[in-house]
Amino acid sequence: MPENEPSHAHLLRRLLALSWRYRAQCIAVFAFQVVLLGLGVLGLGLSGVAIDVTRHALDPASTPVSWPLGITPPSWGPSRLLLGLGGLVLFAAALRALLNYRYSVLASDLLQMKLVPELRTSVFDKLQRLSFRFFDENASGSIFNRVTGDVQSVRSFVDGVLLQGAIMVLSLGVYLVYMLRTHAPLTLACLALTPLLWLATHVFARRVAPAYRKNRELSDRMVLAMSEGVAGMQVTKVFGREQQERDRFEAHNELVRDQQRAVFVTVSRFTPTIDFISQLNIGVLLLYGGSLVAARRMSLGDLIVFAGLLQQFSAQVSSMAGIVNTLQQSLIGARRVFEVLDAPLEVSEVPAPRTPVVLAGRLRFEHVGFEYAPGAPVLGDVSFEIEPGACVAILGATGSGKSTLLSLIPRFYDPTRGHIELDGVDLRELPLDYLRRNIGLVFQESLLFRNSVAQNIAFGNPEASRERIEAAAKIAGAHEFIVNLPEGYDTVLEEGAVNLSGGQRQRLAIARALLLEPKLLLLDDPTTAVDPQTEHEVLEAMEAAIEGRTTLIIANRLSTLRRADWILVLEDGNVVERGTHAELMSQRGVYYRAASLQAADPDSIVLLDALGRRL
Repeated sequence: MPENEPSHAHLLRRLLALSWRYRAQCIAVFAFQVVLLGLGVLGLGLSGVAIDVTRHALDPASTPVSWPLGITPPSWGPSRLLLGLGGLVLFAAALRALLNYRYSVLASDLLQMKLVPELRTSVFDKLQRLSFRFFDENASGSIFNRVTGDVQSVRSFVDGVLLQGAIMVLSLGVYLVYMLRTHAPLTLACLALTPLLWLATHVFARRVAPAYRKNRELSDRMVLAMSEGVAGMQVTKVFGREQQERDRFEAHNELVRDQQRAVFVTVSRFTPTIDFISQLNIGVLLLYGGSLVAARRMSLGDLIVFAGLLQQFSAQVSSMAGIVNTLQQSLIGARRVFEVLDAPLEVSEVPAPRTPVVLAGRLRFEHVGFEYAPGAPVLGDVSFEIEPGACVAILGATGSGKSTLLSLIPRFYDPTRGHIELDGVDLRELPLDYLRRNIGLVFQESLLFRNSVAQNIAFGNPEASRERIEAAAKIAGAHEFIVNLPEGYDTVLEEGAVNLSGGQRQRLAIARALLLEPKLLLLDDPTTAVDPQTEHEVLEAMEAAIEGRTTLIIANRLSTLRRADWILVLEDGNVVERGTHAELMSQRGVYYRAASLQAADPDSIVLLDALGRRL
């Protein structure tokens, strides 16, 4: 086990603590099992009595009838006794069937209606509050599996380990006491090999745990390959790579299959071993117990009851294989679920946050540095100040830190060094919800949900009236195309909003940001992947949107850069130039070379990394 992973003992304590939250339901489920166990033993004991009554009636010289639990039988004749015993056995069987049904309903209510939904919600809720670093470090396939399959593994602990284990221990105790009361020497002889079962279980547990851990890792990779294949289906078809993608997924699928086969082989070897040892007990019973009956030292009914108890005892011992198997799966799943629940909230509020009465929108970076991993800085030493209502554009090559700089403002991450102020207050001292509700953010490729147009625009403000939604759409230049949709604002978007053009999606994203009436507007290169006509439409929407708002725009096109009050040029995580378009052109530096190159080819989108390769 890796050093940074929690021990099995720690995971067990966490799982038991989780189960304790549902103790009332667990006790009720266990109580049903106790009653079912009692009815099963009662039915078996009465069947043995019926056999002895029949045999004694046919052969009065045979071993006298032995009634269980010291019961004094009524002075009835054999026929009446057999009729009464048969009625009791049938009643116990009917009651057991009814209680079994109620037990299944109660167990399902505990596990599927309470534990699983509540735990799944807890995991998803924690995911909503985690910083982006967690999602950077964990693939989407792994996250999906944690919310679905791993939560089910935790459920299996309650059902397949805790409850089944408790029932197994109780059943073994009841069967053992009954067998000892029936004939102690025969019991000890039949169970002499039981320690071998415990040894086999221990060996099995040590072998199967690493296999289950590896299986989960391979499953994560397979799910990721599948999700990438579905998300990138258009690209796959354009490049004619269907067969190669199928082969890639099949390779992952085969790795999972082979790993599951290895686990299955291990389990398949263990289960027959347990069954074989259990069947040896039956052999001892037939030899030793048969001789006792032949010597009239034990009744035939007692031997048959003893055989039934021993069979049930062996079945419960054999169930250890399933319990241990489930336990190993549960521990692996629990580790992954608790990794989410225990993940640190890197971005959190101070105990007593400050809330400005009026927010103007003055933004100041003071010696800000940031690194995703120690020793690998993305931002070096960035300092600048933006006056309220000003529009600043950021230009830089791929990897220069543009998007990272923007992501520090809504506190997706906190700076590694330095600080950022809004109206003179450190962002870390502001309430997180207050800060983000005053920021409108439009991504390079904005995600729209499978919902109505109106609900997408009102995503950040669900209580907004239709009038406010339409007003935001008009400012963003989206109202005209929305009213021409089949159901207008009530048109439900398809997955990925594929029933809209790129420009329409961006204008909806701008409207969504504007509905918050933010003091800060952050635009992450919203025109980078659109055609000139769409760019013109988006720029018009942007121009209306930035009116009166402090705005930062990541841009690579001159048409966007010229609209800014001034421009920051980033290179290797540092500000190398700043000024207006005219000032930067007069300096004949990095910005001048990029602008000149684009002016020579107006239809191109000139990136600084491309510039670096050409000059």
